[in-house]
Amino acid sequence: MASTHTRNGAPTFDAAFEQLKEAGQQLAATARKTGDLYLESYEQAVDRAIDLELRFAGLTQQQWLKDVIEAQADIARDLAGTYTAAARSLLR
Repeated sequence: MASTHTRNGAPTFDAAFEQLKEAGQQLAATARKTGDLYLESYEQAVDRAIDLELRFAGLTQQQWLKDVIEAQADIARDLAGTYTAAARSLLR
C-alpha cells in the first residue's frame, strides 16, 4: 500500500492528484445538475410562452392569423425540443 505522505509530512504527488481528480469529478457532476436545471427552466418558459400564444390565437376572429400563430408555435416547440435534446446529450 502506497503512503499518502512523504517523510516530512507533505502529501505525495499521487495523493494530490487523487484529490484534484475527485474535485474535478465533483465539479463535473455539479455542472451537469446545473445544466439539467437550466434546461428544465428553459423548457417551462418556452411552454408558458407557447401556451400564451395559443390562447391569443384562440381569441382572434381571423382564421389566417390563428393558423399563422399556431404554425409559429409548432415551429418554436420543435426548435426548443431539438435544442434541449442536443444540450442534454452533451451533458451526459
